Amino acid sequence: MRGLWTLRGFATKYWGFIVFSVLVMAAAGGVNTLAINKFDPVFKPLFETLSGASPEQQAEAMHRLLYSVVILLAWLVAAAMLQAAARYLGEWIGQHILRDLREAVFQHLQHLSMKFFHHQRAGDLISRVNNDTQRLQQVLGSQLANLVVAPVTVLFAFGLMLAKSWQLTALTIAVAPLVYFITRFLGKWVRRYSYLVQSRLADLTSAVEEGFGLIHVIKIFGMEKTAIRRFSGSAEGVMRAELRQARVRAASGMLTMSLVSLALCGALVFGAHEIVAGHLTPGQLMTFVLLMQLAGSNISQLTRLRLALDRAEGAALRIAEMLACQTDVKDSPDAIELKQMVGEVSFANVCFSYNDDTPVLRDFNLTIKPGETVALVGPSGAGKTTVGNLVPRLYDVDSGAVLVDGYDVRDVTQASLRSFMGFVPQETLLFGDTVRENIAFSRPDASMEEIVAAAKAANAHDFIEALPKGYDTPVGERGVNLSGGQCQRIAIARALLRDPRILILDEATSSLDQESETAIHHALNTLLQGRTAIIIAHRLSTIRNADRIVVLDGGRIVQQGTHDQLLAQEGLYRRLYLSAEAAGEEHIIIDEEGPSI
Repeated sequence: MRGLWTLRGFATKYWGFIVFSVLVMAAAGGVNTLAINKFDPVFKPLFETLSGASPEQQAEAMHRLLYSVVILLAWLVAAAMLQAAARYLGEWIGQHILRDLREAVFQHLQHLSMKFFHHQRAGDLISRVNNDTQRLQQVLGSQLANLVVAPVTVLFAFGLMLAKSWQLTALTIAVAPLVYFITRFLGKWVRRYSYLVQSRLADLTSAVEEGFGLIHVIKIFGMEKTAIRRFSGSAEGVMRAELRQARVRAASGMLTMSLVSLALCGALVFGAHEIVAGHLTPGQLMTFVLLMQLAGSNISQLTRLRLALDRAEGAALRIAEMLACQTDVKDSPDAIELKQMVGEVSFANVCFSYNDDTPVLRDFNLTIKPGETVALVGPSGAGKTTVGNLVPRLYDVDSGAVLVDGYDVRDVTQASLRSFMGFVPQETLLFGDTVRENIAFSRPDASMEEIVAAAKAANAHDFIEALPKGYDTPVGERGVNLSGGQCQRIAIARALLRDPRILILDEATSSLDQESETAIHHALNTLLQGRTAIIIAHRLSTIRNADRIVVLDGGRIVQQGTHDQLLAQEGLYRRLYLSAEAAGEEHIIIDEEGPSI
């Protein structure tokens, strides 16, 4: 149970409650067994007095029977109450631990670097947060109480059975080693199949996530059958893995119950001989059988619990693996917290690669002055977006340094560094909340007046007011209820609301029509005054008015200057411009670049 043991820290904060719960659970197991033992005084008058006795003796026996039944009922009700309390306490502890575990996994994932997410499927991460913790819930929920109740019940039952007949008890215990070895042997297979099930569930979750997330592409290319086939294959994999596990659990249950039944039948036969020999009364035998049934059912429960723990072990190992992942971008122990920012950005001999064998930036040097607007252009893979990603330290450079106001970004806290930055990504993604909440995401404490001002600056206020509920209109998951241009303008409003010292626009106007783009440029010209801006864009109208245009090729700067200066000289910029002009694209497309470079 190495995986489950690694997660023990999540239970330590509830140790006091756990101790109390264990006492209640132990009491539940003991009282449950003692209640069964109270059948003995009930059976005695039934078997020995009521049949063939005088009326006076029958009346006295009935009186004793009623008294014994009332006592029995009191014990049974007390056992039921303690059992219910034990189950609730187990559920309470389990659900609190699971909540803390889910929060810890999600929080841990949020603090991992972007490089980690490049090598992970979103569906697999979702599966670890949802499916793996759900598997643990089966043990840390209602079954948690059985970890204490069942063993205590078995121990109490065997103790009372010994008091009645050590010979019958010895006969019963003879099957225990067989049950133990069967459970232990089959548990190895359950753990193996459990890990396989969780992996297959991750594949299934990925198929679902991609099937819905890429539905637009699937529809356009008519690939519904392919998507369905992929999902069906993943569902088939989950089913086969679950059935393998189910076969093992079924075999374990069959063998355990068969052995318990064998012991029960043997006890009945041997018990009959004991009654004939006068060593045992019929009432004692019936009570012994009930105790044996109780012990047997709890042994079966322990067997199922052991298999459930083995199933949870696979999920626990996957969660432990995730929590063990370390980020490669983290604050140094003596990191400085920036209190203010002027906005100077410098790249000093920077080399960077997403994969060790594919360099993106090579000996890259660039200085951007405070308040300067710099546009980055170049062919696909030149490294434009990478430059924008390195400024807020989404990645760490392989060599060289990225400096902000003279500080190496690795020497300041990430939170303080990014608090002065605004970012509008190439692919605009909105949360499934209202328009107001999406804009306010960058500044949750912003007033409604500030939100409206940012929306007006981004040329979004008019279309927002026309929505059914205005700023309280839900945008739908990923902004599905809005057009691409509307989503982009909300994203720009979100960045502007932050009032950043450094603003990074990665093709921020790529989804806008010409009219909306023109309006936004007017707003940007005012709002960018005194603010450092890095613009990564393909539209010439976006970069024409930049203070400086930097042309990248192969991870290096090959040209820089104003639009007019670059057109006046031979070079890559002029070739890209003439190519776009020849294609009749007045303000669109210098090149087409993927999202990760």
